[in-house]
Amino acid sequence: MVASTLAATTVTESAVIADLLVILASAAIIAIVMQRMRLAVIPAYLITGAVIGPDALGLVPTREELRVILHLAIILLLFGVGLELHVAMLKPGLSRMVAAGLGSCGVSVLVGWPVAMRFGLSAPAALAISMGLSLSSTAVVLRILTDRRELQQANGRLALSILVIQDLIVLGMLASLPALATWSGVTGDAPSVETRGPAAHGWLWFLAVAAARVGGVAMLLILGRLVLPRLLRESLRGRSLEVLMTVGVAAALAAAVVTQAIGFSLEMGAFLAGFVLAGTPFRHQLSGQIGPLRDLFIAVFFATLGMELNLGTVMEWWLVVIAGVAVLAVLKGVLISATCWASGAAPAIAVAVGLSLAQAGEFSLILLGAAHERRIITDEILAVGIAIVVISLILTPGMVNLGSRLGQAVSGIGLAPWIASSLALGGRRESETAPKHSNHVVVAGYGPIGRRIAEKLDEAGIPFTIVELNPATVREQTHHGRPIIFGDIGNIQVLESAGIGHADALILTIPDEEAALRACAAARRRVPGLFIATRTRVVSKQAGLMETGADHVTVDEMAAAEAMLHAVVARIDATAEKRWEESSQDRQDDA
Repeated sequence: MVASTLAATTVTESAVIADLLVILASAAIIAIVMQRMRLAVIPAYLITGAVIGPDALGLVPTREELRVILHLAIILLLFGVGLELHVAMLKPGLSRMVAAGLGSCGVSVLVGWPVAMRFGLSAPAALAISMGLSLSSTAVVLRILTDRRELQQANGRLALSILVIQDLIVLGMLASLPALATWSGVTGDAPSVETRGPAAHGWLWFLAVAAARVGGVAMLLILGRLVLPRLLRESLRGRSLEVLMTVGVAAALAAAVVTQAIGFSLEMGAFLAGFVLAGTPFRHQLSGQIGPLRDLFIAVFFATLGMELNLGTVMEWWLVVIAGVAVLAVLKGVLISATCWASGAAPAIAVAVGLSLAQAGEFSLILLGAAHERRIITDEILAVGIAIVVISLILTPGMVNLGSRLGQAVSGIGLAPWIASSLALGGRRESETAPKHSNHVVVAGYGPIGRRIAEKLDEAGIPFTIVELNPATVREQTHHGRPIIFGDIGNIQVLESAGIGHADALILTIPDEEAALRACAAARRRVPGLFIATRTRVVSKQAGLMETGADHVTVDEMAAAEAMLHAVVARIDATAEKRWEESSQDRQDDA
């Protein structure tokens, strides 16, 4: 019995590894080709899944074994997104952002419902389709905005608010499916335990359950604010960044499990964990550490999502699929843009957000699948709906770029007449309007050398940001008002958080040559014209630092020799001068 179980486990593990090999190898090849064509990477992953999936070449026969990796990918993605945000960034215009999220989703459903019926669907089926397609892709949109460094700008914050509202609305949509099934005349299958409550006890029961779930989330947030910062500080007692990452990811997984247990999604819990940790000084380092792991899993996620596309269905219903994608993009783009503008967003921001969210999303597939299980929609409608969702995801990077260009074209329209200019949700893109520091300097390390450099920069009135790995130093200097962040300077995410994108110089005072090498290489790739000054303890490391990108390298051994020589020469010169003066005085006395 044990032997057979082990054999079955081994076969399953081998199958998963083989599937991962096929997915990653195929995704890498197609991504390289698309990069040569100057196209986005995410569509490459989706196309990879469609080509190698069970409905095409069949190189990956099933998606079931990969579901754990899919959930982990989304958990890491939304944990990273939460780390990018903090309460102070979301406070401006929060109520109107929520209004934009609720309004855009509601209007999309109400307008999409009769449009879906024009395609020949029954009223309940059309409503199920319109609800599913009203949801946008959290994973795709946030990944694109993160790559474009727009997540913390006005359009990024507004898009995130709408996506979070949509993720919450999904619960109500799923709860409405039993009523839609009854409306469509479907009988036979008993409702599941999760959905039997509203049908049996009415909306009062549903509201009570919803209130309990929201209360559970509130308790999770309070507990996280009290416990997680202390736990992260404790993890750094041994100065091990690996322990910090382990604790952070464990917190994300724990929050995901808790939110799923109280009725929300795994992904929501991961986002809340990141959001809580965004208020700590460790957020920059954590975000940079999980980045490579997240990117690897995201490639698998999008490729597996692309496997949902049935190429045979697309060929059979190609006219309906193309029309559906076009109607979806235009309808959602216009409606979301109009709702954002009406809620107080500047025209450029409203259009950029509207077109960024004009696709369907991951929860669209979940909702359509649940509607199909309840026989609200048929097999053909489900296949066409999946095709529309996946193709709209493939087109998303192009829609985001189009939104940026069209946003600039409509910037002269002005705010909604009922919105005061002081209450607008962003004017022009913040990347265009944010003041850039002149002579801004990033200083790595706040030991004796870094402290002296910071004092001199302060005296000269030159703005600077310090990057330090000692949490106690970061906490102390933050208390004194110093511009300092916690993190490893060799991590590109930490460099970005320190403002390397608009810096004029990077000064590496840290004694760790390997970290300095990583920092030189990352900073030089990010800002080719940046002046980089660093130090090394031995002469043998100087050439490597110069080759990696440093403009000036101070060698501690040489600096010590020069300082000692200068002191000796100064002493000799002073003694010689004193002797000459004494000799001159003696000659005068003799005369």
